[in-house]
Amino acid sequence: MKRIKGMGNVLRYLICIACVAVILLPIGILIHGSFQGGGIKNYVDILTKYHIETYFINSLIISVSVVVLVVVLDVLAGFALSKLNFPFKNGIYIFLLSALLLPAAAILVPVFQINSKLGILNTYLAVLGPYVVLIAPFNLLTIKNGFDALPNTVLEAALIDGCGIVKTLFKIAVPMCKPSIVMAVIWTFLSSWNEYMMAFVMLRKEEIMTITVIPTKFQSMYGGNVGKLYAALFIILVPGIIIYLLMQKFIVNGLNAGAVKE
Repeated sequence: MKRIKGMGNVLRYLICIACVAVILLPIGILIHGSFQGGGIKNYVDILTKYHIETYFINSLIISVSVVVLVVVLDVLAGFALSKLNFPFKNGIYIFLLSALLLPAAAILVPVFQINSKLGILNTYLAVLGPYVVLIAPFNLLTIKNGFDALPNTVLEAALIDGCGIVKTLFKIAVPMCKPSIVMAVIWTFLSSWNEYMMAFVMLRKEEIMTITVIPTKFQSMYGGNVGKLYAALFIILVPGIIIYLLMQKFIVNGLNAGAVKE
């Protein structure tokens, strides 16, 4: 029996190692390729010659703005859909979640035409709206599940003690739902930071481009210089990797929030 259990543990370890290898292999190829041609000079050139800090700042402004908009909207909507009673609540919730079925490519042309008529192409506003629409539904699901896990008795006690709905939300519900909200912040930031298609179409001026659009520009600039292209791609990956490694505990806790309801 012990031998079978030991073989099972070995098999699990092998499967885990295989999964990690599959995930790390592309990153390893990317790192190896980034040193082709000029070695570490590829990274030095990318960081010093092409004003990459401008693209980082653009991505940071957009990502932080999207985080604020998405989290505020989803906290308000998630609390209302979880704890308040009003007509057509379930229908509204299903309608909002149906946006999860909406691929970005499906709304690309209409959004471009709307932005063009509004005169906001090549501005941050051109991507803020689409990002919020595409990212908010998943986070609404996460945050609502977090609120669902809160005991109604705690919120009812706060209301009896004289707290209004708004005060109960921000003083009681939000602190108790922190794992789900932190998860939403992380997911929203990474999703907006890594988005490519909308940014490529809506932001064509160099001074407004985001970091994910830069490899396309670098490819035309460098031609066959794979080393610099790969170096640029790896630099783009670094912030996302760091955030994920630092916040992975919150991601797991946020995904588990609402799994057990009282």
